[in-house]
Amino acid sequence: MRILIAVLTACLLVSGCGGDSKTQSTSSKRGKSTTATASQVGAPAVKTKRLDVASCFAEDLTDEAAKSSRCPSFALLALDYMNQACSAAGGALKPLAESVAWSLDVDGDASAEMLVDLSENIDCEGAPGVFSCGSLGCPFMLYKKRGDTWIELGAINADDAPGIEVLPSAEGSYASLRGGCTGLQPCSEYTHYEWNGSAYTRTWIDFKGHPVDVAPAGLMMLTQDSAVLDAPGKRAQVLDEYPVGTAVVVIGKARDAAYAFVSPCNACRRGFVETALLKK
Repeated sequence: MRILIAVLTACLLVSGCGGDSKTQSTSSKRGKSTTATASQVGAPAVKTKRLDVASCFAEDLTDEAAKSSRCPSFALLALDYMNQACSAAGGALKPLAESVAWSLDVDGDASAEMLVDLSENIDCEGAPGVFSCGSLGCPFMLYKKRGDTWIELGAINADDAPGIEVLPSAEGSYASLRGGCTGLQPCSEYTHYEWNGSAYTRTWIDFKGHPVDVAPAGLMMLTQDSAVLDAPGKRAQVLDEYPVGTAVVVIGKARDAAYAFVSPCNACRRGFVETALLKK
């Protein structure tokens, strides 16, 4: 059950997760034709009252309950596992007073999809850390209703949701999505998600106007004292400095220079370092 795995395992590497190499190659080509992404106008996600988690607790996990218009099937399917995990930790699963979810129309069919982090809607009283995803927050899951059930369209990083925007697209297609800074403006880092035929994946990042193709390489180490820069070039502004041996998460590659886009730690500022200064 992918939503449950996502809720329980999100960590620093969430910032480096992305699609496969084929998806990244496609997104790179698309990104090159988009030279002024920050100026594009997108339709932002909006809060919705369609999610009623409290009603889910009042329903049995039966076929008829799964058809309930008040409790989405994805919430019903998650409750049983979350209840087990909460009980095992000595807690009691309860819905929060007000459900929090967001809606957006990614395919232009006038039927809004739902973006939600279930851990923000359910409390494990007595064991509050059971569903914690650390300082990065849990990813939001994007769902589309088909018939009586909901299908998963992909995961959106907590930093990018709920301020995600639906960018203009051709009629009948799945639009590209753009998020960053939890919707606050101005924003220096926009993450782009594109439809790969089966799900939305993180494809490229616009960091202060510099395109970065998402190409996660996990943890790597600095081979000498190094500066983290705000642009891929030796004349860029220094954001911070780190000693030799510092481990960094490689999120992606600068498109136009031999620099990697990295995050030294959860609370650290992301930026660029020369690719030649990194090793496994």
